Amino acid sequence: MSDSNKKQSFREGFEAHLESPIPILTRLGSFIFGKKIPDSYTKISFYFGIAIWTVFLIWIILGYVVLTSTSWIEAEKGLDIHQLIAGRGAELGFSGDDFQNSLITFYNLAIIAWAGMFIGLALQWRKHLYFIYFIWISGAVYLLGMWYLLGISYWYNDTTLFDKIAFFFLIGHSSLHYYFLRKELLGEKVNFFGIDESDEDE
Repeated sequence: MSDSNKKQSFREGFEAHLESPIPILTRLGSFIFGKKIPDSYTKISFYFGIAIWTVFLIWIILGYVVLTSTSWIEAEKGLDIHQLIAGRGAELGFSGDDFQNSLITFYNLAIIAWAGMFIGLALQWRKHLYFIYFIWISGAVYLLGMWYLLGISYWYNDTTLFDKIAFFFLIGHSSLHYYFLRKELLGEKVNFFGIDESDEDE
């Protein structure tokens, strides 16, 4: 193959590489999650966590879009979204636009908190012990932020049972995984119920 043909082939391959997002996504995935595949329990824990994370993030983004696009929705759909939000806010003890402003502030905070959750889940996949601190702190910021900005009554009445179960399941199961991972990194054999002492008894 001549030099010109080699250059042409390289150029075509390079252009195809730039046009396809797959190599970039592959490198990004390796950067975030690393190249090592963890054990089955870690993978299952991560998949549960990322599924819950995805559901919450979608609802947060949708809520934020609705709150910041009330004028457009009212013009397109004829729904008085602003009045509906203000009415619910009045029932919760807010006045005027305070409830909508608090909701927008909360959704901004929630996006940051669930970004922290994602970092925790990525570290969990990598089996770094300190993943749990991102989960705990992000979960606390999300929940306490909701209680402080919107009130416990909002959390009790305006979030679904699924939301409550999924949130505490994520925190609880991540804590359980932290317990097992800590035992593993200390060199202790573990099973689902704790330390496996079968070898020590023999």
